[in-house]
Amino acid sequence: MKSTIKNFLFSAAVLLLTCSFVGSPVSHVERTPKPTLKSAPVGGIYVVFAGKFGGNVSKKEIASQRELKVEGCDIANAARIFQYTLVTTKNGKTSSLQSKSNALTQEMITQLKSLAPGDEFEFKQIKAYLSNGKDVVDVHAKKYVVV
Repeated sequence: MKSTIKNFLFSAAVLLLTCSFVGSPVSHVERTPKPTLKSAPVGGIYVVFAGKFGGNVSKKEIASQRELKVEGCDIANAARIFQYTLVTTKNGKTSSLQSKSNALTQEMITQLKSLAPGDEFEFKQIKAYLSNGKDVVDVHAKKYVVV
């Protein structure tokens, strides 16, 4: 009987030591940082001007643009801008122009070409139709700075 108890205690000690060196059954979850707006623009549909979602834009890039484009999620490919407002800040004075299509008006083109380095512009109140031509969505935009 003594040897049975001794064997049982010895087995329990070996089992305890063996289990203490085994990793926990809970899997390790790696944390990934959330994307920033600079690395991944906000979800949904966003406006692209001169191939950029906001930020610095040169006068040369501005001169070659005639329309606004949209990018983003899967529905963005078929989305079509039907109205927006261009707000420019030139020498501290703000002015705005409206358009009823995705194209820049001649007045907008002239105003954008007249901006000097350090001036800013932004597209606001941008609305787009989805592929069915009925559903309307807001389009995200950021501020552009002329360099």
